[in-house]
Amino acid sequence: MLGLNISASFSSAVTIYILIPLLIIPQLLLSGVVINFDKFNPRVTKPYGVPVIGEVMASRWAFEAFMVTQFKDNKFEKQFYDWDKTVANAEYKRVYYIPALETKLAYCLNNRTQWRTTRNPKMIASLALIKNEIANELKYVGDENFPYLDRLAVGKFDSAVYQNTAKFLRGLKNHYGRMVSQASAEKERRIAELTDTPAKAKLYESGRMHYVNDAVTDGVLNSSALQRIVEYDGKLIQKIYPIYQDEHKPRHYFDFSANLYQPTKHFAGYSWNTLYFNIVVIWSMTAGLFVTLYFDVLKHLVTWLESTRKSKKKPKE
Repeated sequence: MLGLNISASFSSAVTIYILIPLLIIPQLLLSGVVINFDKFNPRVTKPYGVPVIGEVMASRWAFEAFMVTQFKDNKFEKQFYDWDKTVANAEYKRVYYIPALETKLAYCLNNRTQWRTTRNPKMIASLALIKNEIANELKYVGDENFPYLDRLAVGKFDSAVYQNTAKFLRGLKNHYGRMVSQASAEKERRIAELTDTPAKAKLYESGRMHYVNDAVTDGVLNSSALQRIVEYDGKLIQKIYPIYQDEHKPRHYFDFSANLYQPTKHFAGYSWNTLYFNIVVIWSMTAGLFVTLYFDVLKHLVTWLESTRKSKKKPKE
């Protein structure tokens, strides 16, 4: 459809032949295959989600949909996905997330002279981050498990709040450790059932060889990421295991931003399967280009730009 817009807007075949590659190359480079979005210049991207320049590429939506459904919905991985998801998310919280909060809490303890002053932006930011992240955790474990949330602020924070917060984080780490152990044990039991005879073991290995692709697995797990967790805009952003990350923190009702390879997208108050959401986006792009083709929008734009250029070059009488 993009090609039809180009061919309908220019009369010169040479111009069309030159433009088509210029339109296709960005689709390749900015699809997430060639260049990792995490390696983009910080001026054009942010730690969470996909940069705007990537969002307008149909190839990015198609590639992500393919990668997610290839990993998540194949017959072999599908039977273990929920257990793997529980293990991955709990392991992230236990190994990266909670230690990051403990580091922030240790900074607050070591700077007790700043507990009552509002002139230390780092202390204010640290307490705000701890408060926001614990508030998010309480949605899953219950508000009654930490009644000191409002005291995580300058002027209210003290040694007792520190001790109770540290105790809560230790309990949270133990909670996620139990989740890892339980989910891993259940998965191992299921694998044992599938391989308890030589015939079953052969069938299991055949399914694994047929469906599991190491390159796809490494990509959707983002296991090669140098930073597993980053701090951005007063939040802790998860960079590892995006394929298991269902948690969304939308900025507004229509915010669908998410890390590449997340299995769901949040939009209009609902969570949507990435495969179907991405297909709808691609068809929406196609429909938009159909409208521009039908009304010759690009042709009119080119004509207007050409007339503007000629009028500027025309000498004044």
